[in-house]
Amino acid sequence: MTMVEGPAATSTAALELELACDIKEVRGTADKIKAFLIAQGCNSAEVADCDLALVEACNNAIEHGSGAAQNELVHIVTICRRDEIELRITDHTTGFILPDSAKLPRPESETGRGLYLIQTLMSSVDYTRGPKGNTLTLVKKRAPVLA
Repeated sequence: MTMVEGPAATSTAALELELACDIKEVRGTADKIKAFLIAQGCNSAEVADCDLALVEACNNAIEHGSGAAQNELVHIVTICRRDEIELRITDHTTGFILPDSAKLPRPESETGRGLYLIQTLMSSVDYTRGPKGNTLTLVKKRAPVLA
């Protein structure tokens, strides 16, 4: 776990973690990020939204990894600013095309809700495919802090 703080602890703080490609490891990693966000003064709704979106993103990265990707770590960077929270999840899957607006699957479907939840909970979602990994960037706007 690496924690990097900007010039003033209240302006920008970052946390970098690596996650083994194992579904059983997701909750523990998400809990570390949750504690980091709470320590940065994020409110409970912001923390809950980021937690659920992060767990969905990590689960997808692990579930869709195949071959050599299953031996690669998932890299997670959390950046907390006064006005927003940014989560960057980098995996080594073959990648996917991020739809502009994910649709809910049929009610009887057991899968397919992750992207819909992520896009609903976050202020913006971006996905970049690259030769050394794919990065899902999630941004959650923060509520203004009253002085």
